[in-house]
Amino acid sequence: MLDGARGAASTELVITFPVVLLVILLALQFGMYLHAAQIAEAAAQEAVEAAQAERAVASAGQSAARSLLTQLGALRGPTVRVDRTTTTVTARVTGRAQQVVPGFDLDIFATAEGPVERFVPETPP
Repeated sequence: MLDGARGAASTELVITFPVVLLVILLALQFGMYLHAAQIAEAAAQEAVEAAQAERAVASAGQSAARSLLTQLGALRGPTVRVDRTTTTVTARVTGRAQQVVPGFDLDIFATAEGPVERFVPETPP
């Protein structure tokens, strides 16, 4: 072994290890973001499905979304807003992904929309 190369492996490891660790943590953070976004989408869709029944109200959608968010977790500080008009239901779910890497506070926003179910009597020919 050359005297000039003594300790080079240790120096390379000290420089490389934090970079590799950061890449692994960023991959985990990205996975947590995707998971939280998927949960927010599912909660928004659940809210629309609960609120679009003919005699349903917007609060039914909020309750359904909150129930799903409580069961699934993974979304920090979630808020649910359901707007129901005579023809459409719109649900918006916001929150933040779980934080793995300090300083990466990623916001999540999901929305879903659907028609209000209504009875249309058959018209005679």
